[in-house]
Amino acid sequence: MSNTRNLSDNLKVLSTIHANDSLIKNNWFQINKEHITFVTAKNSPNLEASIKDFAVKNGNLSAYNCIVENNQDFFWRIYYKYTATNGTIIRYGYDIDLKALQTYFSTIDQKALNYAFVFDKKGTILYHPEVKLLKKNVFKITNLRASDTTFANTNSFNRQIALSEYLGLDIVRYTKRLNLKGTDWYICVNFAEKISNEDVNTVKKYASLIYIVTTAILIVFFYLFTLFTRKNFREKEVLAQEKNNLLIENEKINKEKALIQLQQLKEQINPHFLFNSLNSLYMLIESNTAVARKFTLNLSKIYRYLITPPVNNIVTVQEELLFIEKYIFLQQTRFTKEFVFSIQIEDENNLAKKVPYLAFQIAVENAIKHNIASEETPLKITIDIKENVVIITNNLNEKQNFGKESKFGHKYLEIIYKYYAKDDFKAFKKDGDFTCILPLIG
Repeated sequence: MSNTRNLSDNLKVLSTIHANDSLIKNNWFQINKEHITFVTAKNSPNLEASIKDFAVKNGNLSAYNCIVENNQDFFWRIYYKYTATNGTIIRYGYDIDLKALQTYFSTIDQKALNYAFVFDKKGTILYHPEVKLLKKNVFKITNLRASDTTFANTNSFNRQIALSEYLGLDIVRYTKRLNLKGTDWYICVNFAEKISNEDVNTVKKYASLIYIVTTAILIVFFYLFTLFTRKNFREKEVLAQEKNNLLIENEKINKEKALIQLQQLKEQINPHFLFNSLNSLYMLIESNTAVARKFTLNLSKIYRYLITPPVNNIVTVQEELLFIEKYIFLQQTRFTKEFVFSIQIEDENNLAKKVPYLAFQIAVENAIKHNIASEETPLKITIDIKENVVIITNNLNEKQNFGKESKFGHKYLEIIYKYYAKDDFKAFKKDGDFTCILPLIG
């Protein structure tokens, strides 16, 4: 049972079995708020209309019982609502023909003079073998009083001798509350006095018969329904587990790709950057010893940062910022007037958030690699740290015939952000500038 259509088919089968009971006149069901399905319709179309109206008025109740009249026929309408573990709501109702029920009672013991009737707490007769007494007040036509409907517990009953309003004989009358959810109904079972002493145990059974018959049918119905829903739930659970396994495997693959991209990126950075840095250091040693020392110290810290990547390929903004400041110092030492760097921090609390490892270096290195910088037209690079993103911008003065552009850096950043479910990483040209937007993680 994997969808509403299958559920509807199963309910039709169960309802058809239910309808084979001779006492059942009509039965119907509704899945969620879809149209009402009538499995049997043994009466007039007016009855179907009344059932639809009943479902609209009482659809929010978990259980309901009432007596309805249709063309001088009387029915006991029983309704239940069941909510499955997956959230599906099933409403199920059926009508018991009260005349057929009376006939059934009369055949149990054809030699015994007995009958039963049902009334509510106001005394209104809901069911009686004498049709003309229906809707009459039982407290006015019999010796019953409202006090006779007060019991110590659900198993208690009241016994009295009275003159039958139906048989015209002295009877023993047993009054008991009907244990039906959502009702305040009472049943009176009446026996001719001369035989009542022999049938006390039978009378007790009659008083509970209506409850047993109706609840037994519902128990079987919902037991079968529960079996179907459990099977459906297990199938969904297996599918969900398989989906989770695939997602985990995909994350592992993405992480491995990111590590490969990072390694390729570092292989590109190290030889070229080291060669240029050593040349600059060589010239500084003789011309400016103090700057040479600082240059050497920053160079060593840069390489320590490069050879010890973090486990998850992300670092705090603070760590990346300290690294890029040292990197910028080395570049400005080589090109004093050709490069102009600026760093803006909107809120220092954002420094605790994280970005991909080497994200700042990738953006700055790409700007230096792909643009011409001179004293007349310096390369201006701005790092702006905002609440949720870091925006790195540089002016464009692109080199001509630079060759095929390497995209290792951007591919690496895309994979890292995808792994951490961030889809707002962007790198684009606009209005003479190149902008790289790095979302913050965490």
